[in-house]
Amino acid sequence: MGRRNRLGSEYDLGEEIGQGKFGSVRLCRAKNRGGEEFACKALPKNGGETAHREVEIMQHLSGHPGVVTLRAVFEDSDRFYLVMELCRGGRLLDEVRREGRLSERRAAHVIRELMDVVKYCHEMGVVHRDIKPDNVLLSNAGRLKLADFGLAMRITDGQKLSGVAGSPAYVAPEVLEGNYSEKVDIWAAGVLLHVLLIASLPFQGGSVEAVFEAIKTGEIDFHSDKWESVSVLARDLVCRMLNRDVSSRLDADEVLRHPWILTHTECPLSAEFSALWHDNKPTSTPMIHNERVLSDWQCSSSESSTSDDSDERADECGIVDALTAAITQVRISEPKRGRVCTPTIPTQQECSFSLKANPCTGF
Repeated sequence: MGRRNRLGSEYDLGEEIGQGKFGSVRLCRAKNRGGEEFACKALPKNGGETAHREVEIMQHLSGHPGVVTLRAVFEDSDRFYLVMELCRGGRLLDEVRREGRLSERRAAHVIRELMDVVKYCHEMGVVHRDIKPDNVLLSNAGRLKLADFGLAMRITDGQKLSGVAGSPAYVAPEVLEGNYSEKVDIWAAGVLLHVLLIASLPFQGGSVEAVFEAIKTGEIDFHSDKWESVSVLARDLVCRMLNRDVSSRLDADEVLRHPWILTHTECPLSAEFSALWHDNKPTSTPMIHNERVLSDWQCSSSESSTSDDSDERADECGIVDALTAAITQVRISEPKRGRVCTPTIPTQQECSFSLKANPCTGF
């Protein structure tokens, strides 16, 4: 699979910078590229097909800016070495630990970028199966990169997967039943969104078994004090991503089109209304009597714009936001525990688990 015995001739290995599920990650520097730095992941050969599958999937997904780029593969008698781009922005996990709960604007941008790459993976027939803050990296420019495809699987349309895989707190309920699809990635991303918004996991317990029981039967209390400052739209998206009914759970494209994502990441109606705005500009901005509507929303203009252009752009975004707010308030209501989030009757069955409990206590 890889080039034999050439890693040392092309790269200098440095200090360890990470530890994955199946191997360690070390800094490495190219000898003939001006000392350009990369990340080198070492995978033991006794791991079966894991290394081959990870390399094959990373090559299959290459080219998308949201997937960590695989540069080269080497091997010796004991290990495979995957040389990948170095993401100097660190892990999303580090940002969450440092900042606690993120602003809704920041959380929406994270989920939008994550769902963009998840949508691409699913369109390419790949299920990641281990989405969590540890595996979401940030580039030098702050762009999100999905990493660690050690548990990823290729699937065809309609194919179901079996076998428990992933980190316990992020595992979807259908995984525990042994029959699941690519929508397990949406569930895991919903758990991640929950963490970003209130800095805690939705399903917790003192053991792996207790965590799994919470995943199968627990409810999220959106009326608790922790959720008081979180918008209705954000709660709605969490609820729809953590729907135990797989057929009703959103897919990646539907998450990207959710009003909360659109509200915080773009002026969703500006293109459609731009011409109409300039032809029929009102003399005053209409009033929207809702204290919670778009409280974090700001539309920024180019630094090179004149002050008049900036004011006009701000006014334009204001009317666009008002229209968006009116639409979303009509279509979206606050999640009710008895509707989306009420758990289904738990499946009574015996399962064997080989997962470790320590990822459950990361927050």
